[in-house]
Amino acid sequence: MPLARSLTRLLVERDTTRRERAAFLVFLLVVLAAIVGVESVTPGDLRVVLFASLVPLVGALVLSVLATAALATLAGISIAVSYPLFAPHEHNPGQMAVVLASTWTVGMLALLIARLGSQRQSLLERTRGAAEAVQLALLRPFPLRTKDFEAYGVYLAAEEYARVGGDLYELIESPFGTRVLVADVRGKGLDAINAGAAVLSAFRVAGYEEPGLSDLTRRMENILDRYNVYAETIGQEPRHVTALLVEFAPDRQRMRLVNCGHLEPFAVSDSGARQVALGEAGLPLGLGFLVPDEERARAVVETRLPYGDRLLLFTDGVTEARDGHRVFYPLARRLEGWTGLEPAALVREIEQDLHRYVGGRLQDDAAIMVITAR
Repeated sequence: MPLARSLTRLLVERDTTRRERAAFLVFLLVVLAAIVGVESVTPGDLRVVLFASLVPLVGALVLSVLATAALATLAGISIAVSYPLFAPHEHNPGQMAVVLASTWTVGMLALLIARLGSQRQSLLERTRGAAEAVQLALLRPFPLRTKDFEAYGVYLAAEEYARVGGDLYELIESPFGTRVLVADVRGKGLDAINAGAAVLSAFRVAGYEEPGLSDLTRRMENILDRYNVYAETIGQEPRHVTALLVEFAPDRQRMRLVNCGHLEPFAVSDSGARQVALGEAGLPLGLGFLVPDEERARAVVETRLPYGDRLLLFTDGVTEARDGHRVFYPLARRLEGWTGLEPAALVREIEQDLHRYVGGRLQDDAAIMVITAR
């Protein structure tokens, strides 16, 4: 997996630094010189120098059009000079013309490959730029802060050229305390992003207006229900969203939580990590219609987060990540070895370990968020 990812980065994405490209060019020049050197000591019937025409083809996979043209020119000169020089008794003008014509054709093919690769790289860079613009419009960059709390985290997109998908996070300072949202939209693509934007906007607005978490959750679900009605009218599939809402009291230790089908968070202290038990999870947002109206209110769980402890929230892209043997990522066990880390360091450790565990490529988007009192 790491080798395949490296080859993809090099040959498909052409994602290399200037220094890496310069080193690759130098390597190919050394190969070209070695081919000429071998030609000079081999029998005349073994025309090793003909392999020089392949050097610009290899370079075209990574190098620019100009660098590829330089390689093609040097390869052509090497063949034109070496072919009659090292075996003059076998020199045939007609054969030489065929060799030079073939070398020219291969060189033009290399230039075409380099040109197409440069165009693809430009397209990928524009795609990345558009994805980053969407991310900045939808999700604020970490760290997030309120008067009493701060959150460190990272968003890990599974799609190769995406920067944002269906996972959501937010932290706001409301009149009722600091409020936190971590959510995961079912599905992928622009439809999931649109549904996520509806839920996130509802949280940002209603989070300042609704005094209770249960009422806030109801407002968010109503917005999502209206979005799903609109989505069906334009031929899109309705979405549901798992979500975890957290509200911290002004004393910065008491917290209230509403679980809408999401994963339970971890409280991480210097002495250990424990999962915060929230009881039976409620239905995800968007599925409230499955129960009678009088049963749609989500349960609010109140507990404490001792001062100095960190609250770790995440989406299922973390716990459902698998290694090469299809074994799920053991987050709880990993946390036992990281209890003394500061929030930012804890996020980095989870991110790096997760990438190592899956071999560099996640199967699903993942959001990680660590909250601590300031």
